[in-house]
Amino acid sequence: MKLLVFLAMAATMPALSSKCNKTHKPDEFLQGKVIRISCASFVVQVTNNDSIGEDGWKDQSNNNASYDNVFAASNPCKLPAGVKAGATIKFKVSPAKANDCITCMMFDAPPTARFDINEMTVVEK
Repeated sequence: MKLLVFLAMAATMPALSSKCNKTHKPDEFLQGKVIRISCASFVVQVTNNDSIGEDGWKDQSNNNASYDNVFAASNPCKLPAGVKAGATIKFKVSPAKANDCITCMMFDAPPTARFDINEMTVVEK
């Protein structure tokens, strides 16, 4: 009987744990809103796909406003200049890679989810 219960639990664990994983297709264009730009982080909220980013992130620089589906760009030096917080952007993401981008050492509590942003265009300022 104990073996049967163990086998039933083992069979359902992959299904239960897979619901927490956020995945996306790398060739898919995403749309998002730029939440914050500082010398230390570039934070984006994905608005057309719930399967990417961190949920429940609190922006400490904005009265702990809470956001879902957010991530920090790991390549802010490669993003177009002149983009402002609040802008709607269209982009692709890829896993964060090592780069030589220099940012300030200020810690502003960015999301733990990090991605490189590729092929970014501003849709609405």
